[in-house]
Amino acid sequence: MVYIREVHPVGPRQSKGNRKRKVQITQPKTFEERVAVARTCMRELKLSIPAVVDGMDDKVSKEYAGFPDRLYIVDKEGKVAFKGERGPRGFKPLQMEKPLKELLGES
Repeated sequence: MVYIREVHPVGPRQSKGNRKRKVQITQPKTFEERVAVARTCMRELKLSIPAVVDGMDDKVSKEYAGFPDRLYIVDKEGKVAFKGERGPRGFKPLQMEKPLKELLGES
C-alpha cells in the first residue's frame, strides 16, 4: 500500500463518515506529518499489509493516478501486471484474484 495525500482532510472534503466518527485529520504539511497520519490510518483500520508513504511532491499518486484510491499489482520485474479502475467506485479488490493467481502460477 502507498499512503498518498489525505483524501478527506478537515474542511469541505471531509467525509460525512469522518465527521460522524469525529475523525479530524488536517492535510499534512511535512513528510513527517504524513507518515504520522499514515501510521494512524494503518492502526485504526487494522491494516497488516506493508505500506510506504508517498513524498510531499505526490509523485507516486500522480504517476499511478492513485487519488483517491486505486489497486495495482506490480510484478517482480517492476512491471504493472494489473491496473484497477479509479476509486472509490472502481475499488474492487476481488478483480485482483485472477491476475494474482496467474502471477503466482496458480490455476
